[in-house]
Order: sequence, then C-alpha cells, then structure tokens
Amino acid sequence: MEPKNKDAREKYDNTLKEFKEREFQKCLGYEDQRVNVNVDNIMVESSYDGPRLEKSTDEIDSDWVVKLMAHQKAQKNLHKKYVSMIIVKARELLEKNPSMVDVTIPDDEEITVCGDIHGQYYDLLNIFELNGIPSKKNPYVFNGDFIDRGSFSVEVIVTLLSWKICFPNHFFMSRGNHETKNLNKLYGFEGEVKHKYDQKTYELFNDLFQQ
Repeated sequence: MEPKNKDAREKYDNTLKEFKEREFQKCLGYEDQRVNVNVDNIMVESSYDGPRLEKSTDEIDSDWVVKLMAHQKAQKNLHKKYVSMIIVKARELLEKNPSMVDVTIPDDEEITVCGDIHGQYYDLLNIFELNGIPSKKNPYVFNGDFIDRGSFSVEVIVTLLSWKICFPNHFFMSRGNHETKNLNKLYGFEGEVKHKYDQKTYELFNDLFQQ
C-alpha cells in the first residue's frame, strides 16, 4: 500500500474497522440475524399441568408468576410454547429501551439490587421469600449473569423475564458477560436449554440476549 495514498488509506481504515467489529461480535457471540418463532404452531399436550397463557403474555400478572415459580420449584418445566411467548415479549420490551436505562427511586422508597444468580433458582426463590416478590412498591434490579454454572438457569431466566413483563417499569435487568453464546457453550446454559427444550429455544434466548 502507498503510505501517502489518501484513498487507499481510507479504504484500509474502513476495512480494518469492519474486521474489528466482526471479531468483537464473535467474542460476544453475536449474530446479526433475528430469530423468529410461530407459537401458534406449538401444540400443548393435554397432559401438561403447568401455568398456561391462553391468548397472550398480557395474562401474566403476579399470581401467574407465583404459580410459575411453584411449578418450577417442583422441577417441572414451563411448556415450550409459553417460554417462547415470554422470550418474544421480553425481547419487544428490551428493544424499546436504550443501552443504558436511568432508574429513579423516590426518596421515600427503596429498590433491591441483585446480581450473579448463575442458575441458582432456589436462591432466587429465597430472595423473593425474604424480601418480597416484585411489585410497583417493591422494585428490583438484577445485574446480569443470570445463567450458567447452576443447574436451573432456565428456571431463573424464565422467572426473571416473567417479572419483567409483569412490571416493565419496576423490574430491571442488565446483561452480564455470561449472557453470550460463547460462554453459554462453555458454562452449561446451551446444554441445559437443549436438554429441557430444544435448539430453537436456545436460539431464541441468544437472540434475546443481544437486546
């Protein structure tokens, strides 16, 4: 390359920038491709005895999430159809937010900040038992690393997303370094989702984590 060739230098700089961006996205496990699912095509077996969403995620309220937590506490999975609906709705909510969200707490109120749950579902349940379930008067912030390492990462993330849908302005989630494809493969989330559900559900989760 000619060092003094301005046009060549500009092309080189642009190419290098694009290369670095692609490599950075690889490190994050990011793929610029939206994953979609038609939940109407997912059938719910008559033998399923867990919480249901008959029409939409608008049915998710505190009572519904409490039933979900009890169902999962008994080590029963929420049906794949409803997991897919929750992921899609949560993705819609997160897409509307900027990368950094300011959370304002009135002087006479408090907010609970948690982090690094890492698939410890029963610890999460204990937090809610000790501190109360989320509500408009009992807001929460969960600072990433919801998944991996623990054996109940699916239960953790499904519960947190359900509360986010229930109280979008009083329940906040920030992405941690474990909400990435590469670490999911290394630390267990990928295998757990595929064992409890399937590849498509795992792809939906990964797409969600990019928002």
